[in-house]
Amino acid sequence: MFEETIQLRVRYHDCDPLGIVYHGHYAKFFEIGRTEAMRKHDIAYKKLEELGFAMPVVELNIKYFRPARYDELVNIKTIIREWPNKKIIFIGEIYNQQGQLLTSSETTFVFVKKDSLRRCHLPEIVRESLKPFFGEELKKLKEEKKEKTE
Repeated sequence: MFEETIQLRVRYHDCDPLGIVYHGHYAKFFEIGRTEAMRKHDIAYKKLEELGFAMPVVELNIKYFRPARYDELVNIKTIIREWPNKKIIFIGEIYNQQGQLLTSSETTFVFVKKDSLRRCHLPEIVRESLKPFFGEELKKLKEEKKEKTE
């Protein structure tokens, strides 16, 4: 399982007049968390694009539990629970400094060739960067594949 956490301070322009984060801005917060988590493990979106790949969003679900507030420091956790193949599902969780879950998300991306927008398998750069986090799961998948061919 892949998991990374970054911190972000809630800015004034992300809030409504009551100092509460506007609901539409949480998608941006989750995007920041994903981007920085991937960058930390050498999977920058820019690098993927330079290699001819793109990752369009095909589904986004957000659940709101508590509000984030102006000037609050929040932790954005990004999780990949399952080994990706033709799609990758990111779980996002935003916590306040007291450890309370404020918001959660599930975002599904597919991999496509940038020039044709045709779906493709997991790019090699992503595969190699994520392997260390999914050792046991990959071993199990390999065994299942071997059993099917026998």
